Amino acid sequence: MSYTLAKVAAISGGTAAAGGGIAVGASALSGAASPKQEKVSTSLEKTSNVEPEVVPTPQSEPASTKEPVCNVYLAEEPTPKEKTGSRKFTKFTEEFWSRDDFLKKVEEKNLWNKNNLNTEVGQGCTSHGRVFVWWGKGQQPQSETYVYASDMNNGKDWLKESGVDVPEKIKQQIQTL
Repeated sequence: MSYTLAKVAAISGGTAAAGGGIAVGASALSGAASPKQEKVSTSLEKTSNVEPEVVPTPQSEPASTKEPVCNVYLAEEPTPKEKTGSRKFTKFTEEFWSRDDFLKKVEEKNLWNKNNLNTEVGQGCTSHGRVFVWWGKGQQPQSETYVYASDMNNGKDWLKESGVDVPEKIKQQIQTL
């Protein structure tokens, strides 16, 4: 019997040292033709100091792709009327919208210049972050509409100009931007 124990110990020890574990040693004793091997992790594998390689990914754009808010402010018609280049806004109404809300309103009203307004307001928002319009006649034979004029949307912040009447509601809103 001691011979059998010695044989088991020798075979089990040899196969365990080789990384096969107890399953291989037991199969050798049982005489199985094709032993099923199980991977048994050794203490060497558990204490390995090898850390996984970290591959940096290039950042093409910031995490936030949210567009900045662009408001469209409604003013009274600038003065002097029809004198491009020297006109001024003197008073704003309490109405203002986000760009998207304004364009929805234009679409709902089915204004004759909705395509132009979409383009001009989009460009004004991109260039200056705010847009100023008024309600009136942009072209004489046409009906009233929102009017966008490039000379009134050239980067000047009309809400901060002296001599321009800005409602308290809008003043509070621009302080939070």
